[in-house]
Amino acid sequence: MELQQVRILVAVAEHRSFTRAAAALHVTQSSLSHSIAKLETEIGLRLFHRTRHGAVLTSDGETLLVPARRILQDFDLFDEAVSGIRGTTVGHLRLVYSQTISVSTGDIISEFARRYPGIRMQISAPRDDADIFHLVETGVCDVGLARIDEALPGVDTEPIATETLVLLLPQAWDSDPNRTDLPWDELSDVPLIVPPAGSASRNRLDRFSHQIGITVNAVLENENRWMSIEMVRSGVAAFLASQASEITIPGVVRKRLVPTETSEVGIVTRPGLLTSATSAFAEVARDWGRDGTDSRRR
Repeated sequence: MELQQVRILVAVAEHRSFTRAAAALHVTQSSLSHSIAKLETEIGLRLFHRTRHGAVLTSDGETLLVPARRILQDFDLFDEAVSGIRGTTVGHLRLVYSQTISVSTGDIISEFARRYPGIRMQISAPRDDADIFHLVETGVCDVGLARIDEALPGVDTEPIATETLVLLLPQAWDSDPNRTDLPWDELSDVPLIVPPAGSASRNRLDRFSHQIGITVNAVLENENRWMSIEMVRSGVAAFLASQASEITIPGVVRKRLVPTETSEVGIVTRPGLLTSATSAFAEVARDWGRDGTDSRRR
């Protein structure tokens, strides 16, 4: 068995396609197919079902996928150790983050790229925090940024910021600009943009509103935080948003909801030895968290 065969196994499993995996690895499809066939012959197991909809792992392939990812991670650790001895910082980082957190992922990524220009990044943003925990736990991704209050077993978490749920209101709707706090029970008549049903953010909102005995007036579902803010600015509806700092947005009024509802945002990693790229990203995220809210006001 060769390392390239392991890379190909993981790539086909993740892309669910021989064609897309070949493109990602910059090899021809024929050579990729030959490598898989050779690996299957060597170990005496069928790894993939070839279907009209793509390549699907067999049960044996599923069993081998986790150790295959560990092999690649161990090789990355070795490669990064060599680079460290030579005095260079290189590597590859697969980041997954929540689209709904208020932590400025873009600022963290920008600072990381500035400090470590030799580290290549692959970034994904699934719909739900639970997907982030699963992707990190199974080794598909190296590190995540997510709400960690309900983190699944199998991952390590470290908080970097606390979010508070606030109401973002079109400025034209604000009848009392001097009022900064708003009781939850006054939301019943306010048209709201809310997270999609079934998402972790929506479940959290539904649980909390049920707990305090109110019903929100959900008129629009949207999973993209910044698009929701743009719709508030355009006067479409108000938005229940999580904020880690008091961000000022032109045309949008912020009201603190009482009683307050908070959650922790943090770094998500797999237990055990981290690659230097993962450790470096975690360090940058921690620095962002330690900077405090004043430097992030705008």
